Amino acid sequence: MVTKPEELFEEFLRHQGLNVTETRRKIVRKVFSLHGHFDAAELWDALRDDKISIATIYRTLELLEQAGFVRRVSFGEAHAHYEHVLGRDDHGHLICRRCGKVIEFESRRIKLLLQEITDRNEFELQEAVVQGFGLCRDCRAGR
Repeated sequence: MVTKPEELFEEFLRHQGLNVTETRRKIVRKVFSLHGHFDAAELWDALRDDKISIATIYRTLELLEQAGFVRRVSFGEAHAHYEHVLGRDDHGHLICRRCGKVIEFESRRIKLLLQEITDRNEFELQEAVVQGFGLCRDCRAGR
């Protein structure tokens, strides 16, 4: 049984008729070794010893996104962040507009509400992104 992200990604690439390369393997291993959110520049920096181009990083992130292994998230900045979603529960984000802190949360009630809305509208929901922007406790307190 195939369970490792690297093996699943290789399966995806082969199914798409794309080459499985050592560079793509290195990128996938690094992505799934990172915890939390990251951007392409951070991933590139983490792989600097491997001399992988930033263009290859972006292309591979796009493939990982197509495969459903990572999600691109926007925190109100000019560039996108990513998080791996393979094997993770759905969650939302609260983003502080002052300090940039990101708080992840899960809510069974939000999931149930989305299911109720999609059922009522005979809609097949494939992905939902719940994000809220405001001020965190520390910023509200002036810290």
